[in-house]
Amino acid sequence: MDSLLNVAENSNDSIKASIYLDLAIGYRSVQPDVALKYANDALKLAKQNDNYTAKASALHVLGAIYTVLGDYEKAISNLLESLRNYELLGDSKGVANSSNSLGILYFNQEDYENAKKYYNKALNLIDSSEYAMSTGVYKLNIGEVYQATGENEKALKLEMDAYNIFNQLGDINGMAYALGVQAKVNYQLGNNYEAIEMTKGALDYLIEDQDYLGAVEYLNFLVKVYISTNKWSSAEDNAQAALKIARQMNSLKWKIKSFDNLSKIFYQKGMHQLAYQFKDSAYNYENQLMDEEKQKQIANLRVIYESEQKEQENEILRIDQELKRKQITQQRILNLAIISILVILIVFAVVTFRAKNQKQRANNQLRVQNEEIRQQREEIETQAERLKSINSDVVRKNELIEEKNKNITDSINYAKRIQTALLPFSHRISKQLEDYFIYYNPKDIVSGDFYWFSESEDKVILAVADCTGHGIPGAFMSFIGHDMLNHIVNFKGITQPNEILKQLKLSVIHILRQEQSDNRDGMDISICVWDKKNNKVYFSGANHSLIYIQNKQLQQIRGNKTTVGLDEKRNIKDFDNHEINLVGDTCFYLFSDGYVDQFGGDRDKKFMIRNFRELLSTNHMKKMETQGMILRETIEEWMANSEQVDDMLVWGFRVFS
Repeated sequence: MDSLLNVAENSNDSIKASIYLDLAIGYRSVQPDVALKYANDALKLAKQNDNYTAKASALHVLGAIYTVLGDYEKAISNLLESLRNYELLGDSKGVANSSNSLGILYFNQEDYENAKKYYNKALNLIDSSEYAMSTGVYKLNIGEVYQATGENEKALKLEMDAYNIFNQLGDINGMAYALGVQAKVNYQLGNNYEAIEMTKGALDYLIEDQDYLGAVEYLNFLVKVYISTNKWSSAEDNAQAALKIARQMNSLKWKIKSFDNLSKIFYQKGMHQLAYQFKDSAYNYENQLMDEEKQKQIANLRVIYESEQKEQENEILRIDQELKRKQITQQRILNLAIISILVILIVFAVVTFRAKNQKQRANNQLRVQNEEIRQQREEIETQAERLKSINSDVVRKNELIEEKNKNITDSINYAKRIQTALLPFSHRISKQLEDYFIYYNPKDIVSGDFYWFSESEDKVILAVADCTGHGIPGAFMSFIGHDMLNHIVNFKGITQPNEILKQLKLSVIHILRQEQSDNRDGMDISICVWDKKNNKVYFSGANHSLIYIQNKQLQQIRGNKTTVGLDEKRNIKDFDNHEINLVGDTCFYLFSDGYVDQFGGDRDKKFMIRNFRELLSTNHMKKMETQGMILRETIEEWMANSEQVDDMLVWGFRVFS
């Protein structure tokens, strides 16, 4: 890297852009944030020098990087723009490469129609005699689409063509994958013997080529075929071989698959203890894989967000500097015009004064001065035209800034749609809670507050959470909190509120690596569990309280004074579990601190918990929907013209014993 950067430092822009693209490709899979920087630097140089070939290449690489980051929308956008640039250049090989990359992207998203469309476009653009290797690759890819959609005859023909091409070129890796797809097609057709023989042939090639990732994939496919034909010993041998390679590669995905296969095999053999051990190993690795994938998703989101933010900041800074330079130039021109007019007036006054004694001489001088005035007027008019042009440029720059702001707002609105989609649907809640309301009022477009809901045969679980911050930082944490609650309750089956909080706190500390970093993000949260079978409600909270009203008596239960996340001041690991017996109808209220901390009123003070309790106590006999409207109208009247300071969330529900 140092050598390449030294070469780039002393090279022209064309070579420098090429070096940046090489670095972007090298870093694409290991450090996508670094790759993104170099690819954007290459694109910037290409645009500055009107180098359309380099621009097309940079857009292609950017598409590949965004594919790695999982931002498929930007990946498709950059690849399509790369494709258009190659088409304008008449570069058929470049068009084919971009089309193939788009095909791969759509195939990974299981959009097989678009995948087939772009693979075929790539194949039709190249000369098979000149680009034999590319022809083999494109036919292999199209055949794989046909295999995925069940068009087996078409798939077999293309994969045999691809195999013959790779065989002529001596490319054993290509031969392996062409045989592998044929094996899958034969398995779909019920030709198990052919599927087994072709898979073994593919494995021989893959091991010879030291492609262990491909080898472990097809070993597990071979296990699948043997299991379907009840050949348990052969299935076990290949599953053990797959596990050995997966351990050498330290691949969590293939360890999970191998352990899962071994569990099925030993279960069928009646060796249930071993089957359970393998299933438990698969489960442990699934948890580890899930944690790593979450870390990767969070890192990728931050890379994309920071990259876009940096681009916007640089563009706004450049526009601001340009505007300042234009303003300075405009002021200089204006000063020059004023000075010129003053000089003309002084000269005219001197000429008039001298005219009394030297009329003839003054007349001659006056003609000269009139000519100078004419020239000065023309110069002033020219400067006025320049000022008009500068003002037009300023207007255009302002429009550009507005467009950038619109793009940022559109991105945040898109994040809002994602966040809204994660919240539980009202019709699902209504099936379990006959009478409830949810007052949800984010401060910004996206929110750091979120609510969560789950139900089982005899239990209903509700949660209200307030993540660190609001806006985009809070929204990031809300995604994480929502995902972890799903995992703890719906996947692990934990339903005691204090145990849910304990697991949630450990997960946040682990996923954000808070014990190794200075990250202190987290969330305050309250959880209620309605045990319908035993007619009880259980509550646990972290920096949150529960208010409930029973027999017209208002009670407030305070949660533990700690947050869900690393909290050095209060190192609480176990949370208190509060039990409430249901007598008659009981109203429960979960809430974040945004409502009670809102400023307003005649003295611009906080609403305070005292007023909140009084408001609930006064109106608790009314329907929950009516109570929600009263809460909304009360806080809006309280705020008047005051700015909202935080996200607001209140969830009220009534339980009948």
